[in-house]
Amino acid sequence: MKVRAIQFSPALGNIAKNLEFHKKKIEEAVTDKKDLIIFPELSISGYHLKDILYDVSLTPDDEIMTQFKELSRKIDIVMGAPYEELEGIFTNCAFYFSKGELLHQHRKVQLPNFGMFEEQMIFKAGEQFRAFKAGDFTAGIIICREMLFPVIAYLYYLQDVDFLIGISNSPYRGLSKKDGFSSLKLWEQAGEVYAINYHQNYVFVNRTGYEDGMGFGGGSFYAAPGQGIVQKAAYFDEETLDFEISKELVRRARISGNYLRDDKPEVIFNELKRILNA
Repeated sequence: MKVRAIQFSPALGNIAKNLEFHKKKIEEAVTDKKDLIIFPELSISGYHLKDILYDVSLTPDDEIMTQFKELSRKIDIVMGAPYEELEGIFTNCAFYFSKGELLHQHRKVQLPNFGMFEEQMIFKAGEQFRAFKAGDFTAGIIICREMLFPVIAYLYYLQDVDFLIGISNSPYRGLSKKDGFSSLKLWEQAGEVYAINYHQNYVFVNRTGYEDGMGFGGGSFYAAPGQGIVQKAAYFDEETLDFEISKELVRRARISGNYLRDDKPEVIFNELKRILNA
């Protein structure tokens, strides 16, 4: 599967402008014969929504949803949006469109609500991590802070996910002389683990730009099964990242590592019950 990741800065609250940007990039990807295009978290709206959330959220019968379905007849699409699925209840969603349909949606479970983050004030948390078929691959989606909980990627690993898609609105912070911005390093460390230990094709797609004094770091990357990060976009700048994912790399990684073969989820399940009931 030939994949294109779009690292860019959405215009806060300007749905029309962001939609046109999406359409342009989708048309370019179709021309370049890509199979899938991935945009960052909340790519259609921007991040610091606060009071404008109620005016910019998409709904199930929204014309924009219909447009993405039509666009997906030529290429699979992953995009992020605030979503009012139930009247007056809003979630931070990632959508996977394919062949004219909404194939899958993931509602963000881990909503940060500390420091500069206020997501729990406006969004309802999701409750599921479900795998789905995307062409020949078994895929899963995680959104931003969910990437920092290895147990979430492990849940997908147990569902035989060989393509894990992570979309993000990650700011840069925590500067050190050795590693640069520690927040960006976190995503890369997690990606290495998921690709090597969980045998997954893993993509991290982050945004750039500024909102309300918060700077977003970019640094999107692709980590190959059994290898780790093999391609990476620049920090801070808008960029396009092209790569190809492979089931054969997953097969080789599983043979080499034997982690999936030797995993014992039933032991973990029993231990979790014991710990939670203690």
